[in-house]
Amino acid sequence: MRKSVISLLLCTFLILPSSIHAVADANAKDTKASILADYETGDIIYSHNLKEKIEVASITKVMTYVVAMDQVSKGKVKLDDKVTISEKAAQRGGSSFKLKAGQVYTLEKLLESCMIASANDSCIAVAEHISGSEAGFIKLMNEKAKELKLDTTNYVSVNGFPEEGVHNTMSAEDILKLATYAIDKYPDILKITSKQSLIDEQRGFEFTNTNPLLGKVEGISGLKTGYADKAGYCLISTKETKESKLISIVMGAESANVRKNKSLELLEGKLTQDFKKSKILDKKIATDSLVIPNSANGKIAVYPEGDLYGMIANKKDLSKTVKIYDQLKFPVKKGQPVGEVTIKYNDNIKTMNLVAQEDIKQKNFINTSLFTLKNFLAYAF
Repeated sequence: MRKSVISLLLCTFLILPSSIHAVADANAKDTKASILADYETGDIIYSHNLKEKIEVASITKVMTYVVAMDQVSKGKVKLDDKVTISEKAAQRGGSSFKLKAGQVYTLEKLLESCMIASANDSCIAVAEHISGSEAGFIKLMNEKAKELKLDTTNYVSVNGFPEEGVHNTMSAEDILKLATYAIDKYPDILKITSKQSLIDEQRGFEFTNTNPLLGKVEGISGLKTGYADKAGYCLISTKETKESKLISIVMGAESANVRKNKSLELLEGKLTQDFKKSKILDKKIATDSLVIPNSANGKIAVYPEGDLYGMIANKKDLSKTVKIYDQLKFPVKKGQPVGEVTIKYNDNIKTMNLVAQEDIKQKNFINTSLFTLKNFLAYAF
């Protein structure tokens, strides 16, 4: 039996729409790329320059965190591992945790400093602890990018710091896929990035979170800043409300002020008022009543395999297409997929399995005759 094209999986990049609802944006010229999406449904509400490969600076550190946590989840390292800081890590410039060679920190503290203080030096220390070298860790990062189908992504450093003039590159679409994956797979990332500061008890230092919206906009929980001369000012912001879980991405802004204002425009502007999360499909409500080819059951009700939500401005924009599989293997058990429904709205496209709430038997001479007799008697009397 053929499986549906896409199974229901909320909060992941797997249900990103195949095309984008374009909204006019007078300030698009101030950024290289920008996105507003709901990371729970995967719906993109607005985008500018979605697919172009651009420099990403410290946005890289989201992947650094993901790869490190992959190794933790596999049991290859532990968050309470003691990491001795190397001379190479201590010498890395730019944003840093002000590490000194020979100091010892836990892997967990170093990862927190990567995400909160955007610490370039901590990223190298993490990479050396996990892979033995920065180069070995970069290999893991690029392998993870391929696994997640981040087709425009290429890493040459673990922290986004340019290496001999070469920058890490991604598209805005890839950044969204990576960010939503990180939130879904390792939700504690938002517990880290929602902290307004990080205190280093060893030295009595306090590092302020680099996110300019944190503590100033209600509901902001993350996620990562970035800056380099070529990349410009970048920011991934996450905002949680009762209605939605929004994520905005602003890449290549001309200044820190433009980055902040553009993010606010996306997260608190008219679009967030126009688009509301709605239940599109309800697993308890039949999508349609159809005749299953070669079945003895006659017309049966088919139901979506699960609930499906979407960010919708106008329900009139919704369209539904139902397809029943033409080569079912009988008997079909209750709850087994018999087809799929495709929903289109605001240029978003999502597909889900359809199931029957009864067993389905294959048509044969006996049950066909009984079915015909039953219909005749119902008509006659």
